[in-house]
Order: sequence, then structure tokens, then C-alpha cells
Amino acid sequence: MASEPPGTRQEIFLSPRTSPSLTLTAALLGFALIVLDASVVNVALPSIGAALGGGLSGLQWVVDAYTLSFAALMLSTGAFADRAGASRAYALGITVFTLASAGCGLAPSLPVLIVARVVQGVAAAVVLPASLALVRQAYTDPGRRARAVAVWTAGGSAAVALGPVVGGAVTTVWDWRGIFFVNVPLGLTALVLLVRAPSSQRRPAPLDLPGQLTAVVALTALAFAVIEG
Repeated sequence: MASEPPGTRQEIFLSPRTSPSLTLTAALLGFALIVLDASVVNVALPSIGAALGGGLSGLQWVVDAYTLSFAALMLSTGAFADRAGASRAYALGITVFTLASAGCGLAPSLPVLIVARVVQGVAAAVVLPASLALVRQAYTDPGRRARAVAVWTAGGSAAVALGPVVGGAVTTVWDWRGIFFVNVPLGLTALVLLVRAPSSQRRPAPLDLPGQLTAVVALTALAFAVIEG
């Protein structure tokens, strides 16, 4: 069998410190966080509007700023995770997401909140492919890997369903800022668990920058036309 050319396969390094179960927990926690933030805000919009104003269109941007930046950058963040290495990309994504969540919770005005939501979405776009790559790298046995990916997928699906419930509960017990502040300890927990993840080498991966820019412009223009039109 012919050997693979250099750079076509990502090398994975498993050390005695590597823990597949803790790696799965870290990846699942990050995945659940970014999925949860896509829907948890919806039930808090009335409270956000009462505190920061902005009208209906401004509040819609609080939701769409996250989902647009998340969706638009998915074209290239998988390649970025390959180039940086899954664990490095995940650490970067979770760190930025956690900081942006704190920024959302501290936002003194609606424009600041919207900008922080954009940063959250960018970070989430990095976390998603990196978290799946972490799971696949942590489990080398095909059967165990398939089960781990199934758990990862189920966790994300559960987060989608729980988003409105969590948002309503936190807003009632605390206030709208709480839906962002709860991300901070969870994000830090994911980073702590990441130290038990396997390390991987960076490998070349193409980045379609013109296509990425086109997607960002097109989706933003469409959202602007729908919200402000």
C-alpha cells in the first residue's frame, strides 16, 4: 500500500494524561454552550428591550448577530481548525466565546450587546468543528468513536430543546444578563477539561477567503433587508 503524502493526514498524539471521557465532556460542554446561545436569548428579549431599548429591529439584531456570524464563518472554520490543530482551535474558540459572553452580560447599551454577540458567533463557528474533531481524535477505536459522536450529537440536540427553558428560568430567577454570565464558569470548565485532550499537529488546509467574504456579505445584506426593510 502506498504511503500517504506528507500533510494529508493529521497526526494525533495520545499521552498517559489523555482522557477520552474528559475530552468528550469538554467537547460536549462547548457544543452545548454554542447551540444553547442560539435560542436562549429569545425569551429574554422583552427584558433586554426594557433595559436597553432599541425597538423591535434592534432586538432582532441581538439574535441575528450571533446566528449570522456563526453560519457565515462555518465555510472556513473547519479549515482553520485543521491548520491550527483541533485542541488549539477549540481553546481559542472557547476562550473568545467566554470573554464575549461576559461582554454581553456587562453590555451598557444595545449596540455593545450586538457587537459582543457577533464576537460570540465568530467564536462559536470555531468551536463547532473543533469540538467534533476533538471527539474523533480522542477515540481511536471505530466503535467507541461512533458512540462518542452519537453522545456529542445528542447533547447538542438536547441543548436546542432546552434553550427556551433555560433562558426563561435564568431570566426569571436572575435577569437577562444572567443568560450570558452562566456561560463564563461553564466555558472555564471546558478549558480546564481540555488539558486532558489529545494534542494534534497542524496540517495544511485550503481557505477560500473570497468565498467566505461573499457569504458574509450576502447573509448580512439579506438579514439587513429582512430586519430593516
